[in-house]
Amino acid sequence: MSPTRPGTIYYGAQFLFRSRDQGESWERISPDLTTNDSAKQRQSESGGLTPDNSTAENHCTIFAIGESPKNGDVVWVGTDDGNLQVTRDGGKTWTNVAVNLPGVPKATWVTSVEPGRFDEATAYVTLDGHMTGDMKSYVFRTTDFGRTWQNLATTDVTGYAHVVKQDPVNRDLLFAGTEFGLFVSIDGGKAWAHFTAGLPNVAVWDIAIHPRDHDVVLATHGRALYVIDDITPLRKLTPAVLESAVAFLDGRPQWMVDGTSDFGFAGDGEFVGRSPAESAVITYYLKKRHMFGDLKLEIYDAAGTRLASINGGKRKGINRVEWTMRSDAPHFAPGTGIIPNLGAMMGPRAIEGTYTVKMIKGTDTYATTLQLVPDPRTKATAADRRAQREVVDKLFALVERSTGLIDGITSARDQVAARAAKLAVTDPLRKRLDAFSAAMEKQRTSLVATSKGEGISGDERLREELGTLYGNVNGFDGRPTRSQNDRMAVLAAELDGATSTFEAAKTKELAPLNAALAKKKIDPIVIREE
Repeated sequence: MSPTRPGTIYYGAQFLFRSRDQGESWERISPDLTTNDSAKQRQSESGGLTPDNSTAENHCTIFAIGESPKNGDVVWVGTDDGNLQVTRDGGKTWTNVAVNLPGVPKATWVTSVEPGRFDEATAYVTLDGHMTGDMKSYVFRTTDFGRTWQNLATTDVTGYAHVVKQDPVNRDLLFAGTEFGLFVSIDGGKAWAHFTAGLPNVAVWDIAIHPRDHDVVLATHGRALYVIDDITPLRKLTPAVLESAVAFLDGRPQWMVDGTSDFGFAGDGEFVGRSPAESAVITYYLKKRHMFGDLKLEIYDAAGTRLASINGGKRKGINRVEWTMRSDAPHFAPGTGIIPNLGAMMGPRAIEGTYTVKMIKGTDTYATTLQLVPDPRTKATAADRRAQREVVDKLFALVERSTGLIDGITSARDQVAARAAKLAVTDPLRKRLDAFSAAMEKQRTSLVATSKGEGISGDERLREELGTLYGNVNGFDGRPTRSQNDRMAVLAAELDGATSTFEAAKTKELAPLNAALAKKKIDPIVIREE
């Protein structure tokens, strides 16, 4: 497809064809650009049970086409029989510049052509000779329309090359796909690094750089697609940055990804890909490995409140650390099971806005900013998200209050039982203590599920109902429903009632019991105030 003329596309056979109307009509704009070697065009004699009429066995054909994004009249063509042709006048005249490639055997297959994204005289090409036993890596660049070429395939690059791409933002950032994986250069091809973060040593046949999301999409042979998320930090890894002891490599604004979940039994026949992480990624560079002491990343909101402290990566080079964008989950009182809700296991999520990131590296501190933006796919408005966060905070406080109440009731029950055990069974004070302990246990079991079971098989009390409601609201970024707000009010009233009952018991019964225990020189019952 033409990067300069909408609706214009190219198609290659031995000739180059062009359509200016999205394929409705075609024109031939070249002579035969291949070697037209008849010895390589005997498809009917190529073997197999039947002749192949799919054209897959055709030789002496155009394999790579590239129009310059700076000048639509400059078009490059590479063939599978070793020709590398360029036109500078929209196809009127062509020049075969393959003979100018240094050290490349004749008839070596041109696997990709990448016109330079910053000037029309520049182009990058890869070639592959493995089918004739030549296993070398061939990656070249020209800056004068192919009159001279610079070999970019240093000893860092392994495997015969399939494709090379230049980043559209940083002219020195290059990606090369070979039979053994992906290689990245940040200095225009002077040096390369083998990219191995989650990518196996698999053949990379094509590379695309997403213009909006700044992701790199890799088409591999036999291992499907891989996506490298957000190469914005790589674009900032300049030679000057490499000389810095520490440097933050700020990326794109971080999406507050809407959470998704699925429940099903698809077996092993369904294609699946990993969804985007519901985390913000912080990227930084260390010139040397951090050897001694802690290295932590602290996140602060606009008011200067510290929201998180994360252990940072200490290795030499690029480190990427994820922040969940959430505070700690609320504390739940002990029960017979967990709250069966993913949202209940997480703290409230940070709101959209700009945050400060501080790196504490030994005695040194470095800072940068991190911007959180809503998921562009969300239908929730900013007002919806504010309403959701307000309700989440209220429910979080209710859960914490309920936990403090239940912990206090449990502590009272256990302390009373322990002191009763020190008295004779016939002691009247013991009977009073046993009665109070039983009353505390009765109130506790009215607030916490005690029967075995999870999910739909267990009973629910205030602890479980508050946790489920909190999880439901916390797990969805939209505005809470009226019924959820109404339910919150009901549960808050129930918690207030339980709190009043416990406070009354402490006032009316604990004081007399502690006075009686003091006469017997037994430690008083002390309930820690939350």
